[in-house]
Amino acid sequence: MDREAALADFELARGEWESAFAKVPDGALGYLKPGDDYALGGLLVHVNWVLTHYRRVLDGIVAGRFGPLGPQDPPGEGEAAVQRAKEGLVAGRRAKTLAEMGRLHSAVVAAVTRLPEDDWLRKAPVIYGEGQEPYPTCPQDIIGWLRDHYREHVEQSADLIAEWQTSRR
Repeated sequence: MDREAALADFELARGEWESAFAKVPDGALGYLKPGDDYALGGLLVHVNWVLTHYRRVLDGIVAGRFGPLGPQDPPGEGEAAVQRAKEGLVAGRRAKTLAEMGRLHSAVVAAVTRLPEDDWLRKAPVIYGEGQEPYPTCPQDIIGWLRDHYREHVEQSADLIAEWQTSRR
């Protein structure tokens, strides 16, 4: 997929996720299905962390001129993000967290848009975690993963809303 089409679909996916999350009742933001890693409101917290993570990867790839790249997240940050996502949100934090998502999303789009067209498919060997092998990654991959990530949570949030409603009966 060319860059313009991929970015347009990325925007659509963001809109789908925002629409799905708008359906989450304030009272359900802290709902954690037994055995899940993320509360219903925590899905938004998780989405923001994933946007932050892949923005770092993208910036690292570009700064390193597509050379080898090691882990970009501070130690323990991923685990802390999972804990925050498990806790969910309180209603008063919804707007701020959505605004943060908008800023993070726009930053990713801006970073990709600034790249020369030839770099859209250019791969860099990225190590995502300590002890892992390098994974060839290009900007197109990152936009595709983030797009799919938004869409993954669209259906998941609808399912969790239904389960929350059932749990209240």
